[in-house]
Amino acid sequence: MRRIILQLLIALLSFSSPIVSAQDDSGEAASNAAPQLKVWLPAPLISDESGNAYQLLIEHTAVFSASNNIDAAYRIKEVGKIGGIVASIRAGKEVAPEALPDVALIRRRDFGPALAREHLQSLETLFSSSLLNDLDNSVEFGQIPLESGPSLYGLPYFFDLLLSVYTLPEPADRHGLSFDDMLSGEVVFLFPAARANGLNQTFYLQYLAAGGVTPDEGVMSVNEDALMTVLEFYDVLVRKGLISADVLTYQSPAAYAADFASHLDRPQLAIFNASEYLAMIDKQAVSVVAAEIPTADGNGSSILNGWLWVIVTPDLGRQALAARFLEWMMEPAFHAEFARALFHLPTQPAILDQSLPVAADSGFFSELLQSAALPLPEGEGGTAPRLMQEALVHVLHGDVSAVEATRQVIEQLAER
Repeated sequence: MRRIILQLLIALLSFSSPIVSAQDDSGEAASNAAPQLKVWLPAPLISDESGNAYQLLIEHTAVFSASNNIDAAYRIKEVGKIGGIVASIRAGKEVAPEALPDVALIRRRDFGPALAREHLQSLETLFSSSLLNDLDNSVEFGQIPLESGPSLYGLPYFFDLLLSVYTLPEPADRHGLSFDDMLSGEVVFLFPAARANGLNQTFYLQYLAAGGVTPDEGVMSVNEDALMTVLEFYDVLVRKGLISADVLTYQSPAAYAADFASHLDRPQLAIFNASEYLAMIDKQAVSVVAAEIPTADGNGSSILNGWLWVIVTPDLGRQALAARFLEWMMEPAFHAEFARALFHLPTQPAILDQSLPVAADSGFFSELLQSAALPLPEGEGGTAPRLMQEALVHVLHGDVSAVEATRQVIEQLAER
């Protein structure tokens, strides 16, 4: 009996040894596995996984992973919708923090103090001084105001600009297009005038150029003369039949792109994003030229939009990994090639020329970047932007004159 029991014990030990060894090997493999970064990408920017841009990204990432022993897992998500990138970041902090990304690429218009303070991590000490120097003044695109001063919460990556796209005849001075130029040339005007909660960006820029000021601590005041000047321009456009109230239904240039392309034989000017214009001239689909957005005095500029990287994870170790990943994404040659593939402008000024199609005027874009204003975030500015948008609506429908529309805005603000 003892001999039988001893044989059974030996048999059991012989079977259990490999199991213990397998567990040890598994644990060792897990400890040696490359850490994985969860990276969210915006669908409006890069949704085609078979496209050139995405393939460039995957190739560049593969080299990074091999060199740094860090894997990057990409997930493409919508923007500006329920379940989109920013909406998920806001909701996930309380509901499912483990599902949140380590790093995400978000729109500048979605980036603000409230989001940064509550859901994002400061980048102030994460990047090399050489990288920040390469960004130069572009760093401001990713800063938010704090009591201690501006603080970096987003790493600027791509710029996009609002600009005018002109058909024949070409403007005499595209760097200084005035309201009078538009009206004397009988130029049809198309722009995305719709705004769900606030003032559309084209009108906002024209208002600033006429003497208006940006919001102060989240509240915008109204410069009566500036508002009157811009509304009078639209009032005359309506009376001359150079603009339709249909523009109030246009959420983006995509809404009128086909109409614009089908009327290239008439004098017309339409507001597009720089990325859309660059795609036009790269494909040589139409013969058009870029110009500044028309303003009262012809000293217009642009609204600066774009995309920036943010770090979401509160884990300090993962933040350090994320910073290494983002430094790799900023490698100049790749950054330029990636920007060109996506028809965007890179945030590193030194590589702008390399990022543009041959037909693009790099000097024009460089000047526009230097003078562009930041967008008015949706819903910010208090009551004034909403009332100004309503005034534009009334003028474009021909309900009231510019003078009456301006008076109504001033009176309604006075009552509040």
